[in-house]
Amino acid sequence: MHGRRPVTEVPDVVGLAPDDACEIVRRAGLLPVPPDGVDELPMSGIVTTQRPVGAAGAVEGAEVVLWVHPGKESPVGAGVTGPLETGSPDPA
Repeated sequence: MHGRRPVTEVPDVVGLAPDDACEIVRRAGLLPVPPDGVDELPMSGIVTTQRPVGAAGAVEGAEVVLWVHPGKESPVGAGVTGPLETGSPDPA
């Protein structure tokens, strides 16, 4: 007989350094992993996206996929695919 594994809240680690993000994800009882096609997470840069998203529920031991942009000076959101909120285009 197997019991249900506890559900935990996924921490939001977007904008953090990969080593800090991995530590926080592990402390939540989850497993940080790189996206498909990447052998390992780089330990420099910034986390730009994660799946599941922060505040979602996940069973203890589940994987949290982290996408890392390699440049430390890259703005948060760099390398994120999908629409980004921007201001109105300059008419000039």
